[in-house]
Amino acid sequence: MILKNWIKEFSSSTAIRREVYIFFFFLIVFIFFAAHNDWIYDESTSYNGVLNNSLWELITYSKFKLANSHVINSIYFMLLQHGHFTAVLYYRVLGLVGFLLFFIANSRILKLLKINNFYIIFLTVAPYFFYFTYGRGYALAIGCFAMSFFYLLKYSKDQQVKYEYLIVLFGALSTLSIFSFLYGFLAILIVFGIFKIKHLKSIHTVLLGFFVFALLLYVYKVGKIVNENDPSIIGINHFNLFKYGTVSSMFSDFSYRDWLVSLFFNDANHIRIITFFKLVITLCLIIPMFYVRKANFRKFDFANIKTILVLLILLPFLLMAAANIFANALYPLTRAVFYLHYLMLLLVLVSTVTYSKKLIFYVPVIVIFFTSLVYSFYAYCDLSRPTINEALVATKKYPLYVLFTNDKSVDLINNLYGTNKKNIREGRSTQNIIPLVQNDTSKIRYIICWPEYRDSSLVYFKNTRVYKYRDGYSLIEIRR
Repeated sequence: MILKNWIKEFSSSTAIRREVYIFFFFLIVFIFFAAHNDWIYDESTSYNGVLNNSLWELITYSKFKLANSHVINSIYFMLLQHGHFTAVLYYRVLGLVGFLLFFIANSRILKLLKINNFYIIFLTVAPYFFYFTYGRGYALAIGCFAMSFFYLLKYSKDQQVKYEYLIVLFGALSTLSIFSFLYGFLAILIVFGIFKIKHLKSIHTVLLGFFVFALLLYVYKVGKIVNENDPSIIGINHFNLFKYGTVSSMFSDFSYRDWLVSLFFNDANHIRIITFFKLVITLCLIIPMFYVRKANFRKFDFANIKTILVLLILLPFLLMAAANIFANALYPLTRAVFYLHYLMLLLVLVSTVTYSKKLIFYVPVIVIFFTSLVYSFYAYCDLSRPTINEALVATKKYPLYVLFTNDKSVDLINNLYGTNKKNIREGRSTQNIIPLVQNDTSKIRYIICWPEYRDSSLVYFKNTRVYKYRDGYSLIEIRR
């Protein structure tokens, strides 16, 4: 009966049909990418880190003590390994689940705000677009965060107990997917507390408070373990909130810094273009926030969607600063604050759509949407390039010099691809590797490294050829 009614509603509603078409378009695209792209570095590190870990060891971070261990994703990897699944698509299903939750939440949010559901494309084609196709925790985190935010909006209109539990449930899942999403979840709880202030004395408040306290304690404990054991984190204390920090990284993500740099690297004129483009995107994000009517100044309403969004954007920054001061927590960057990217996009959309129907006011939305589409096309071309796996097969007969800052990358190459270890020489700097390559009498030699070491290595040799691979590696072929 329910299915029959849904089919009847689907056939009679243009909005629902459009929503379904958009959903399946993105789902097919994401499944295609998830199935046809090889393991990325972070996925491979997680795969190897999870091996031979029990459930309890993963939860307590007693063996796999890296930030790369996203606890829900790691547990999922463990279950697949016990089931002897090897295809990469299986390890990316949680990313697709994250997209499902994200889509459901935003379709409901747009309906609640009476905004055309076509704009769900604007919210999806963003810096986090391809994370829905990876076996990482980010997609599930942002999907659960969007669900928690949706139920917060529902609770702001109707204070039902079930919404209280759903806010906390999805917020907790978001935090357990990516620990840095805790700041976003706490911001939701603060706004939730404003609406609940008249109903604080209840058993539900006690139960939810106990659950949140346990979550905070857990994140603090395991976060401390990661900070003390992850070589990519130890000794880092130069990140801040603004310059070269959280805010700066967010606007860099929105301006697709890495994409532009890869197109225009080491060209002074083009570097200026990158700066100009970043400024344009920044203005497109900020200007709509000032689309405010005079009547809104005379009436302040906590239940207003723009008020809620502004609070949810500002509160995490205050919480980050407090955590840094009192617990020496590092400021999260880029993808670790994807929930802020999402909230800013939603604020831009809400501010624009509810302000005016004149095209001039839609310029920020159009610019952001267009650049997102262009970036998606670029990313597709980038992901169509061969993987380092294919390169390692080709170089198997020749000396291979591996240049990385830590041993994990070397272990990844050795264990995952089964290369000939006798031909591999390892080093952590050009000073270690370059003399070895220069003294090697082989006709052909190879250096595999991250892009930041590529140019500093090339200056030592003449007959070289550089190959770039979609999982981030650069391979330098050196001939005598």
